[in-house]
Amino acid sequence: MFSTKKSESNTAPASNLDENTRPVISNEQKTQSKTVISKECHIKGNISGNDDISIFGTVEGTIKLNNAVTIEKSAKVTADIFANVVNINGNVEGNITANEKIIITDGGNVTGDMSAPKIILKDGSYFKGNVSMQDTKVRTTPVNAIKSTPAPTNTIKNTTTPTSAIKDAKTPMNKLV
Repeated sequence: MFSTKKSESNTAPASNLDENTRPVISNEQKTQSKTVISKECHIKGNISGNDDISIFGTVEGTIKLNNAVTIEKSAKVTADIFANVVNINGNVEGNITANEKIIITDGGNVTGDMSAPKIILKDGSYFKGNVSMQDTKVRTTPVNAIKSTPAPTNTIKNTTTPTSAIKDAKTPMNKLV
């Protein structure tokens, strides 16, 4: 019933596997990850990075990310947030700037100004502040493409003869004056 022999495994250690049988992990899979700030974690300061972040705990300071920030129901955030996408299920006090969109879900609470091309307030959400919905990609015209009229350098006087002088051209010059 009970055996004292160790069972032998038919699988070879990873170092003995040839390149064709090893799992292939791309660079994109290696670098994409999600940071989680747990419910009992309290952070005071600046958070920055390239990965997504989910906040369940307390954060005070500034959050600057190149991806998404999710404020969970248990979270209390007192910070200015800069990210591509901001999802709010909990409490945020501070200004929020998103390159893509801001979503405040049922139970989400925001006190502060929001700026994004797309802002979604779901039923049951709370918001107090100002909203600016502008495309963050500013379209500018290159300086060399703007056509401007150069200012005249010399003023040319009108040298044409009035028509009344032409009629009287047969008269002597002393009569024209």
